[in-house]
Amino acid sequence: MRKRSNEEKAKIRNFISRKGMTKLFKRLILPAVIAGAVLMSCSTQKSRIAWAKESEQIQISNVHTIPIHKRGKLILIEGQANGVSGYFIFDTGAPGLVLNEAYFTGQTIMGSKREVTGVNGQIHQPKMKDVYDLKLGEVNFRHQMADVVDLSHIERFRQVKIVGLLGVNLFKGVELEIDLHRHLIKIFKLNKDGSRIIGVPASTSPNLISMPYTVKGHLIELEARINDKSYSIAFDSGSEVLLLDKNTVDKEQIHTNLLFSKTLLTSCGLQTDMEIRQLDSICVGLNLNDIKTVLTDFNKIRSQSFKVNGLIGYDLIAAGVVTINFNTRILQILPYNTDSFIPV
Repeated sequence: MRKRSNEEKAKIRNFISRKGMTKLFKRLILPAVIAGAVLMSCSTQKSRIAWAKESEQIQISNVHTIPIHKRGKLILIEGQANGVSGYFIFDTGAPGLVLNEAYFTGQTIMGSKREVTGVNGQIHQPKMKDVYDLKLGEVNFRHQMADVVDLSHIERFRQVKIVGLLGVNLFKGVELEIDLHRHLIKIFKLNKDGSRIIGVPASTSPNLISMPYTVKGHLIELEARINDKSYSIAFDSGSEVLLLDKNTVDKEQIHTNLLFSKTLLTSCGLQTDMEIRQLDSICVGLNLNDIKTVLTDFNKIRSQSFKVNGLIGYDLIAAGVVTINFNTRILQILPYNTDSFIPV
């Protein structure tokens, strides 16, 4: 057998490297674009969970448990809207309920002059749909309005039927407990003071980390620390990868190792430059080390209330049980492993 020359070996190494980077791009950059599909909206529609009436209440009726599923790093909840069954993405980066246009084209949809902006800068004008029946497992939601947009790109990428997105306003006035290891989300009914009605207190573990958060528009904003400096980061459960503003990283000279860069052409003709890098450490209540991040230009979406330096979702949820109290505006994390971050 003929031995390969050094030049041939170098070509093979370069080809393998490009193949590896292409896989890395598909695994990290594309989900980042997908996660920001419906990041901004002027919709302020709020919905309440249909709890049992006081005369009908028993203790267990003040807490609901919903199974969650994973596809890649997307968190999915099985349910139905107006009789259409499938999966919803649990997405605290979206303001409210968003439906996939593919399954609601034959129904009456009202036009809208509002704008929705994605993390890649794309601007859409969503239509609106009257939703009279939204069910997630045992949980029913009261009548509300939903944005209707094209989510077919998520379906194609993840090969799963996506009926819509479950945004943050759906859960106002309750406490959510997200446990990725047990594949569950618990919804607790709260008193006016923000405590759980039923006698199941939140964890009192000494390892519990509590962080106050602020709400800007619909975004849950937390403090993140990189190199002992404070930054604003939004908790976006639909984000499969840490997103950081490239302008902030460059201006603050935050050290990252470049793994890959790519210029994307969006469906509306916009060119978006994105970079996959590795960040040594970021602290959002707890330290996340050697974390992959996507850098993109947030200036394209720095409008209305979007003023954060980054978005974090799955990386935080995978680190521990996350509890969000929408009355007290406290987010807590009970780490799965108190010594180091172990992804699920």
